[in-house]
Amino acid sequence: MDIKSSLTPKFRLTRPEQVSRRDRYRSELKISQQDREDHLAINWRSDQTPSQLVKKDGSRYTVSNFRWGWKETGKPDDWAPFNETTTIDASKVKNVYMAIEPFAPEIVAGHGLMIFEMEDDGAVEGPDGRKDFGFAVSVEARKPVDKEYGLVTGMKKNFGMIYQLGSLSDQLQKVTRQRGHKLVLHELVLDDKQKQELIHNALDASVEDRLGEWYHTLTNSCFTAAVDLVNDVVPDSQKMARWTKHLKFSRLATTLPALAGATLRNKKLMPREPITVLNPNPQMWPDNQARVGGLQKAVASASRTMLFKPAFSIAGAAAGGALGHVVGSFFGEYAGIAGAAMGALSGLGTGAYLADVTAAKTDRQPVNAQDWYASKGGLTTEEALGRVSNEGR
Repeated sequence: MDIKSSLTPKFRLTRPEQVSRRDRYRSELKISQQDREDHLAINWRSDQTPSQLVKKDGSRYTVSNFRWGWKETGKPDDWAPFNETTTIDASKVKNVYMAIEPFAPEIVAGHGLMIFEMEDDGAVEGPDGRKDFGFAVSVEARKPVDKEYGLVTGMKKNFGMIYQLGSLSDQLQKVTRQRGHKLVLHELVLDDKQKQELIHNALDASVEDRLGEWYHTLTNSCFTAAVDLVNDVVPDSQKMARWTKHLKFSRLATTLPALAGATLRNKKLMPREPITVLNPNPQMWPDNQARVGGLQKAVASASRTMLFKPAFSIAGAAAGGALGHVVGSFFGEYAGIAGAAMGALSGLGTGAYLADVTAAKTDRQPVNAQDWYASKGGLTTEEALGRVSNEGR
C-alpha cells in the first residue's frame, strides 16, 4: 500500500503547509470547508442532537434539544429519547464530577463525561413542570446511522463531535438501565470560583457549532474534552498534561478514561476518600453489579495512609535504578552509574503514579444508582424511580 497516497493532502509531511505535531494538536482545531460539506452529507442518528443557545440571561442558559430521558418501550436499543428546550441556572452549581462509564475492554475503554450537581431541585427546568438537580455534558462521537463506534474506527474521520446535554436522571437511565453499565463518579476538588467558571465553560462549549469537527479516539475524544475543561480552570501545577514532553505524543494518563481516577488523584483534584460507583439497575442487570471484596477493602484502607504513596515511589526508584544500571553497564562503568540515576528518577515518578492507579481502582464504594439519586435530591424512592425510568411519560 502506498502510504503517501492514502493520506489526505492536509496531513502529508512533504507539503510546505504541514504544521508540527505540537502546533497541530495544541492550536485551534482546523476545520475545512470540505469537512463541513462531508458532515452535511451524513445522515446522523436521531438519538444524538446538538443543543443550541436559545437565550442567555446572566447565569441562566436556555438551550434547545436538552435530553430528559428515554421512553422505555421495546428493547433498550429501541428506546426513544425526549428532547426539550430547558433552562439551567449555572449560578446554582454545587458539585462537579468527572464521570467514567466503563465498557469492554475496561482496562483501556470507557466513556468520559462531566456531571454538575446543583444546589436546588429545579435549577434545571424543562417544560410541563419537569425539573432536576443536576445535568450532564456528555462529549460523544456523533454517529451516522450506518456506523457503530469502535476504538480503531474512532481514529479516522468516521464520527462527528457532539456535546450532548441531558438531565442527571437522563444520564442514570441511559447508563444504569438502558446499557447496564456502571458510572464511576470522581468528585472534583474545586473552589466556588472554579466551579462557576467550569460550568459556564461547559455550557458555552455545548452550544458551539461543531459542524465539520471530527472525533478522534486519542486527540479529540470524550475524555480529552473533559480533561481540557478541567485544565482551563485549575492552576498550572494541577493541569493534566495532554502531550509527552518529547515528540508530543498523547499521554496515556489523559487519553485512557480508565486512568481518570489515578490522574485526578495525582494532581490532587479529588478527595482522598472512596470513589462512588453507581451500579446498574439490579433487577434489569443482576450480573453487572460491582462489589468490594476483603482484599480490595484492605488495599483501599492502606491507600489512604501517608506511607502508601512513598512506599510505591521507593519501590519504583529501586526497580528503575537497578534496570537502568544493568542497561547502562553495557556501555561502560560511568554509563552504568548514569543509567542507575536516570532509572531511579524515572522509577520514582512511575511508582508514585502506580500508587494512584492502585488507590483509584481499589478505594471504591459501589451503591445503587437510584438510591444515590434519591439521597442527593432529597427524593423518595418512588420519586427517584419515576424520574430515572421516565414512568408516566
